[in-house]
Amino acid sequence: MLRQLFLSSNKIRRIRCLDKCIYLEKLWLDDNRIEQIDGIQNLTHLNELNLAKNFIETIGIGLDGLVALRELNISANRIGNFKEVLNLNRLPSLVICTFSDPHYGENPICSLCNYQTYVLFHLPRLIRLDTMIVSEESKAFADTTFMKKRMYYNMRIKTI
Repeated sequence: MLRQLFLSSNKIRRIRCLDKCIYLEKLWLDDNRIEQIDGIQNLTHLNELNLAKNFIETIGIGLDGLVALRELNISANRIGNFKEVLNLNRLPSLVICTFSDPHYGENPICSLCNYQTYVLFHLPRLIRLDTMIVSEESKAFADTTFMKKRMYYNMRIKTI
């Protein structure tokens, strides 16, 4: 029974033929040429996934079904839109999420204003974001800041 699979640096373009590896707990597909997350929805025992240093622009529904996933490294890809973070909210066990890793690099999303605040607000179960341990104070600050910004923008819209 295969529990760990390391396929780093293999020029893989597409995730295929893993649907029968249902007992897989750790999967590393870092440093490949993957553009789309698919073909892993059946891996319900997977708790660690490394997709760092690929060509992924969207998360979409590709991780849906990974109910045991605790740790995701998706650094050094092409994710540049905050809406992709919302797709991670459907992962009930996710506690470690890495968009920026000193070993691989970062996603364009990391350069956006309020990146950490947005992620911490929408993924409240995180205990680590990138290289930062998330404290309760950080979560509370993110909640307060996000709510203030939401109120401000709602008021501006009503004014216009």
